[in-house]
Amino acid sequence: MIGLWIQFVEQVLEKMLASFVPDAVWIHEDMAYKAHSVISPAMTREFLMPAYQRWEKLLRRHQVPVIALDSDGYVGELIPIWIEAGINCSGPNEVAAHNDIVEYRRLYGTKMAYTGGIDKRAIAKGGKAMEEEVMRVVPPLLEQGGFIPGCDHGVPPDISWPNFVAYARLLAQLTGWL
Repeated sequence: MIGLWIQFVEQVLEKMLASFVPDAVWIHEDMAYKAHSVISPAMTREFLMPAYQRWEKLLRRHQVPVIALDSDGYVGELIPIWIEAGINCSGPNEVAAHNDIVEYRRLYGTKMAYTGGIDKRAIAKGGKAMEEEVMRVVPPLLEQGGFIPGCDHGVPPDISWPNFVAYARLLAQLTGWL
């Protein structure tokens, strides 16, 4: 089954790359629950590493600069495997699942870029809670690059419009858009 999946994705990528070279390719596979990966890091290395490495080789040959993996849940134990496989971006990095991209940057340097990482619960609270969360994450990572700040998943309905506008305005100020 894994072999078929590897070949299928590889064939789709080859067809796409014959027409254009994207700025990024996202692999979407929710590999984690709130506290752990869906399969162990050892199984990830055994069963998924070959797929990641084959796809990475193909994408690098076509000069795709960003190979990203989108996974919900706690990905801290998977990031070293992804880095080894050539994946260089992770998202959405849910804070409720104990992901801390500031700590990941300290541990792995710029070998991994990040998207998201701002706690949606703090955005929902608004005010000082939102500002503290944004300031905890955005300035240190933005200075180093390899980071697109954002809500740590889809924006849930408990984030009010005024809180979302305040959050977006603060991000715009920190990133130089305002």
